[in-house]
Amino acid sequence: MRKIALVGNPNVGKSSLFNQLTGLNQKTANYAGATVEKKMGKWKNIEVYDLPGLQSLWANTLDEQVSSKEILTFSENGEPVLYVANGMQLEHSLLLFSQIADLQIPAAFVINFKDEIEKSQLVIDEETLRNRLGCRIAMINSKNGDGLEEVKDILETKAFSVPNAFCRSQYEVFEGAEMKNTYRDVFEEGHLHDKTSNTYEEDISKRQIVISSITNQVLKRPPDSENLVMRRTTKLDKILLHPFWGTLLFLATLFIIFQSIFAMSEWPMNLIDGFFGSLSETVKATMGNSWLTDLITDAIIPGLAGVLIFIPQIAILFFLLGIMESTGYMARISYLSDRVLQKFGLSGSSVIPLMSGMACSIPAIMSARAIKNERERLAVILVTPFMTCSARLPVYTILIALIFPAATVGGFLSVKGLALFSLYLLGTLSALVAGYFVSRKLETVDSAVWMVELPVYRSPNWRNVLLTVYNKTKSFIVEAGKVIFVISIVLWLLASFSPHNEAYLQDKIKEQTALAVNTDNTNTAASVKLQYSYVGYMGQFIEPVIRPLGYDWKIGIALITSFAAREVFVGTLSTIYSIGSEEEASIITRLRSEQNPRTGMATFSLATCISLLLFYVFALQCMSTLAIVKKETGSWKWPILQFVGMLVLAYVAAFLAYQLF
Repeated sequence: MRKIALVGNPNVGKSSLFNQLTGLNQKTANYAGATVEKKMGKWKNIEVYDLPGLQSLWANTLDEQVSSKEILTFSENGEPVLYVANGMQLEHSLLLFSQIADLQIPAAFVINFKDEIEKSQLVIDEETLRNRLGCRIAMINSKNGDGLEEVKDILETKAFSVPNAFCRSQYEVFEGAEMKNTYRDVFEEGHLHDKTSNTYEEDISKRQIVISSITNQVLKRPPDSENLVMRRTTKLDKILLHPFWGTLLFLATLFIIFQSIFAMSEWPMNLIDGFFGSLSETVKATMGNSWLTDLITDAIIPGLAGVLIFIPQIAILFFLLGIMESTGYMARISYLSDRVLQKFGLSGSSVIPLMSGMACSIPAIMSARAIKNERERLAVILVTPFMTCSARLPVYTILIALIFPAATVGGFLSVKGLALFSLYLLGTLSALVAGYFVSRKLETVDSAVWMVELPVYRSPNWRNVLLTVYNKTKSFIVEAGKVIFVISIVLWLLASFSPHNEAYLQDKIKEQTALAVNTDNTNTAASVKLQYSYVGYMGQFIEPVIRPLGYDWKIGIALITSFAAREVFVGTLSTIYSIGSEEEASIITRLRSEQNPRTGMATFSLATCISLLLFYVFALQCMSTLAIVKKETGSWKWPILQFVGMLVLAYVAAFLAYQLF
């Protein structure tokens, strides 16, 4: 198996070329000891690596340092690199290539954006450039595959060669009768990560002189000082980066993303939910009543549904993010939001993950991979669950309806709507404040200042977008899905089995049925079995701890089961109070009449409901989120700290609210 690496600056089309070569025959993983994503694929008998983009070997960020180390590894093993350059910014691309050449790595030089070069009336003298660089050159358009055959020919014929040295002479010394290249020593000793050193200044200035002489010789520009593609970008930026109009369009874009994730995912999510519901009914009708039937219909099938139901939201989010990334607008969104987020220790690259968290934390946390600064990325992962996701809505709706009247303020503002808006606002402010403290407490290897490169505007690369959607969705199903599935079955086991025998349970069911009035016996039986199950005893075990919050053991059961998914809270209350329906009106009527036998007061009083609302604002009651945090950070350390920290905050907030009201 031969290996090659795709190397280049950010936004030069490396990933597009990688996708053209490998298609679906690729996989992603994390580099050892780092959360930077590694993309690997195969073309015929060649293993292709798409390294993270970097500006030069003078690396600051974690992904740049990872790429630098990988490049050195390829150099040591004599393995070649396929260098991808931006033909629209040839001089900029040659800086990194000059360092590759001085490491004496076999290479070929691929010039991308052939179509834009032609539109801009730029002319590149390929023959002269090939002679100056000393390696094979190919001109391509990675979006549509134009010129791809020449790249494939380079791979097949192994047409890689060590390029001509640019500045190697300043690193060459005689040792005895042999000439030694000390550039590798400079690299290995870590000097290339110190941009304050004299070595850096000297190295960059000398390279730029040589590179300028090359581009002046091989690049012919049109009479206009500004090419056509850049002129279009400049015109659009006057609007999209305008302090007022740009911000307005940015907010409109976020609104569209937010609404699209809700609206576009509703139908496929209902379809998935309906399919698994019908599947459960079919299995029950076919297999009859048995523990195996219950295992399949109440644990395995819901466990699968709990994983697959997130697919529409993940796919839609990454589809929309992919379009914005391909067009160049994502960089503008980051630029516009940076000023506000900087006050909270974050940067503009955090805005999309945070806002996406209002739909679902899972795809939002996955989208944080776009954040280059490792400390900020980790901070965003840890604080995103504070954003009010759609799973909290059923809980909020029921509790708000219990304590707020169906009235309006000013004749048009709903009191319930204002209460819901307040919860969303509280969640957002909590995320920002938490981001401020977390970003300052984290100790990571990356503390680089955030910078954003504004690429030219381009039409979306649909192949890249769809492959990104496919890979991100598959990654979630394979990695996080395993954890969600296992925990779903564990929760079912705890809720389905009891330390008591069947005779004991039947006696309790008869007692409760005799006391109940106008209640479905089936639901009474389900309520009793849940009460005397292992999870029921867990609820009763934690009752002394949650009693200061205004909760009894029944609410405790709902808190435990809602760890599978926040919205399960409503269904659990429906079961334990033998309501027999998850319709809002039925639940509200029943819960309003419920009394606490210990105090004789309403179980769901104003104080208790506000306490519960605040608990769900701050608590991380979602195993799926913990699973994805573990996957994205590569350790259980962070999800455990996240869960405990948010739980303590939720407990304190709920306690203070209950005592106050």
